[in-house]
Amino acid sequence: MTTVSPTEAPPASTAGEPDHSPVPVPLSKGMTLLLAATVGMVVGNLYYMQPLMGLIAADLGLSESAVGSAATLCLIGQSVGMLLILPLGDIFNRRPLILISVFMSICALLLVASAEGIVWLSFACLALGLSTTGTHMTISLGASLATPEQRGRVVGTVVGGLLTGLLLSRTVSGVLGRLIDWQSIYYLASGMLACLLALLWYSLPSTKPQIRMGYLPLLTSMWKLFTSEKVLRESCVFGSLSFAAFSTFWMTIVFHLERPPLNYGSDVAGMLGLLAIGGALAAGGVGRLTDRFGARPIIGLFQLFTLFSFGILYFYGETLIGLGIGVVLMDLGIQAVHVGNQSRVYSLSPEARNRLGTIYIVIYFAGGSLGAAVGVWSWTEFGWAGVCSASALFMLTATIYWLLTHRRNRI
Repeated sequence: MTTVSPTEAPPASTAGEPDHSPVPVPLSKGMTLLLAATVGMVVGNLYYMQPLMGLIAADLGLSESAVGSAATLCLIGQSVGMLLILPLGDIFNRRPLILISVFMSICALLLVASAEGIVWLSFACLALGLSTTGTHMTISLGASLATPEQRGRVVGTVVGGLLTGLLLSRTVSGVLGRLIDWQSIYYLASGMLACLLALLWYSLPSTKPQIRMGYLPLLTSMWKLFTSEKVLRESCVFGSLSFAAFSTFWMTIVFHLERPPLNYGSDVAGMLGLLAIGGALAAGGVGRLTDRFGARPIIGLFQLFTLFSFGILYFYGETLIGLGIGVVLMDLGIQAVHVGNQSRVYSLSPEARNRLGTIYIVIYFAGGSLGAAVGVWSWTEFGWAGVCSASALFMLTATIYWLLTHRRNRI
């Protein structure tokens, strides 16, 4: 593969030497908010479908499980794209990579809107997942542009945009699903991204490559990082299992709401996503707790917290109040575990931060893909009780692993 030329990268004596370019000026609030909006809008594309699956199945004459399987391909595509594309942010200018990601997302949204059968819908969902690589590259860009004194706040704001976009997209599509056809929602989303692309084209700054390395050595270096860092592997287990539980629930909630005794539509599924935003915003304070008590104890505590929330959903999930309480508690727990894991991972090796993040995020979303598939299967075979039990089993496994590894790793 072609390596970065000397004119594209600062001199480096070794492949892994960090960039010693001048310290950046403080990142403006406007640019920080633009990066957060970019992350939220692009990642939100993956989750418009979840409240709409019943409508899509009825319109295309497909089964709920078929549409759920197609939606799962979004997460699989994202995992593959992040594994193969996200590390390029270490050896190339991130600006064109992010712009390409947004443009490809526009194209993929149009493919979903024009789908007329399960094959085309599945292909479009896979393409949509592959095109969202720019989300985490944007987070990495924000961390690189920020000064050391503001880096935590900038990264926190941009990650907050990701969580808000992920959850708010369900609310928007769920409410609009009551007012317009589902295809129009995807056309509207593509138009919004086109406006964002124009703004990014004129506003997004360029960056210098952080290292000089060929593509294949870049990929193989991630395997070396994974095998050498015990804390990274442990965080990947915690993260992937928690996101699997999260995806199991959200992949099937619209089916549960549409059945007796609830008999609600996509708009209520979307409003549950709005409730979950409260949990995501509250999880922002977890960073202060990890600074005081350490990330690992916080992760263990909130894993138990999340396990408890699935108990509420199991026993009281036939009522809207029970669902609302369970969703808020579940999402707070899931996001707290995620923040704690990222705190651990990004503290390991500053010069390999982008690749460490790639490893964690790829495995994290691979867990989400597994959870989505398990959710569809659990709903089809065992209904709501099966969904809640499967989600709880994922969290129970994570908690047991936390206990078994407690003596080995304490950070």
